[in-house]
Amino acid sequence: MSWLPLANNAAEWRTSAAHLLTSSMGAPYTIVMRILLIEDEEAIREVIKRGLEEERIYSVETAADGVTGLRLASEGEFALIILDIMLPKLDGWRVCEELRARRDATPVLMLTARDAVRDRVRGLDIGADDYLTKPFDFEELLARVRALLRRDKKNKSRVMHIAHLEIDTGEHRVVCAGQEVMLTPREYALLETLAMHEGRIVSRDTIQYRVWNNEECSSNTVDVYVSALRRKIEACSPVRLIHTVYGLGYSLKPPLAEETT
Repeated sequence: MSWLPLANNAAEWRTSAAHLLTSSMGAPYTIVMRILLIEDEEAIREVIKRGLEEERIYSVETAADGVTGLRLASEGEFALIILDIMLPKLDGWRVCEELRARRDATPVLMLTARDAVRDRVRGLDIGADDYLTKPFDFEELLARVRALLRRDKKNKSRVMHIAHLEIDTGEHRVVCAGQEVMLTPREYALLETLAMHEGRIVSRDTIQYRVWNNEECSSNTVDVYVSALRRKIEACSPVRLIHTVYGLGYSLKPPLAEETT
């Protein structure tokens, strides 16, 4: 494989990407992980985005400057941020510093053409989780992405507790009031998406993006799946947990104390 980034080889790399990039995470269905790529060179940005999305478990949002990247990082929820250092408007150092100042613990993989030890040390000291020097082989980037995501998953609690619900994100297992709830893969992905935003409204568009990714899915399909999930949860829960917010979306939240008395 050619070294990346090489703009003049981008077309050739894209042609062979489907054969070269095969997922090592072999579950037949999983929630797509969102990655934010902040890189000002368009050719590099396109190659990395295409390569990651060929894995079918990543969805990549991009920004071409530090200001836009910081805004997207603040507005969205990402599993990983890939951050170039030499960016217009706001460099990667300052973006990373600002994220950590805001207590944003999203893993950050820094990319740079600067190979000096002091630069690598500076990146790690301000809160970056890993550092990759250009030019690099895409397979190494992919391996580092997987490693950071595995590390971050281990650092997070595997079980979410919401009222009578227990959601084991490692085993994809749901228990409600002591009873295991049998969910289809889509239903589980929908429940985990709502649980990750506990107490907040999740729009239909967000659900479509997180659960169906690039597959065609109508708003009515989302409603049908939510109704099916709600029936299964309410069959064992003494209180309603999944709420419809008309015109906006859905919310998973425990009842207020006064509602249960």
